[in-house]
Amino acid sequence: MSTDRLRLALPLSQDLEAIRDQLQACGFEIPDLAMPGLHHIGDPLQCGYDFEVFRLAPADVGTYVEHAISHMGVISTELLRETDVAVWRPYTFSFGQYPMVFAAPQGESFASLSTRPRVRIATPYPSLARGVFAHRGVPVEVVNVSDTYTACLLGLADAFVDRLVDPAPMLEHDFRVMELLGHSRLKLVVNPALGSRRRIAIQALVACLEANEPAPPKPVVIPFEDEEKFSFGPYIEFDEDSGDIAG
Repeated sequence: MSTDRLRLALPLSQDLEAIRDQLQACGFEIPDLAMPGLHHIGDPLQCGYDFEVFRLAPADVGTYVEHAISHMGVISTELLRETDVAVWRPYTFSFGQYPMVFAAPQGESFASLSTRPRVRIATPYPSLARGVFAHRGVPVEVVNVSDTYTACLLGLADAFVDRLVDPAPMLEHDFRVMELLGHSRLKLVVNPALGSRRRIAIQALVACLEANEPAPPKPVVIPFEDEEKFSFGPYIEFDEDSGDIAG
């Protein structure tokens, strides 16, 4: 049995089941990740390395990979942008693409928001939100919260910037998208300081993922306030490079 190990950090997110299914198609026997800690997988790729998987909060994956606590992980590109970690991005999953939107309660408009001295924006991505509005010269107060709907409903914020995974809650609470800012993608990321032998093993994993790639799901339906309006500037580039794991 191989004594060398490769660690893979998986996000506790709505995409975890799809990630698990694709890894299982590659021969990985993924255990119940309800339990924390490292889970030993063995060497399903016959690449000379045993794999270990463990779960993390999605926003923490990039930090663990950058600091080599994990050799690789799965994380969305808006979190890569928010945390500004230095990692390679050798593979993009066919699922996990979501619109990044600027949204507000139905009936609000840029005209109504612009009458306020400062627009309060609820978001779990404060750095990203500040950059979006600074680029456009709009004065905003960023409110760092994870539940953006509640922040607006209870008066903590006027609008929000967030990833749109499911339009149902937005419609249920009478919110509408004012602007589509861009799209996030789900990436396999790798620590750039790995040695050549580990890079070769990760190349084998990438090849297996590519060979077992599922069909992409239907795009998320975006409930716009104004169907004529799609963006108020260039989309944010959430996928700046494809990475490299060449030996």
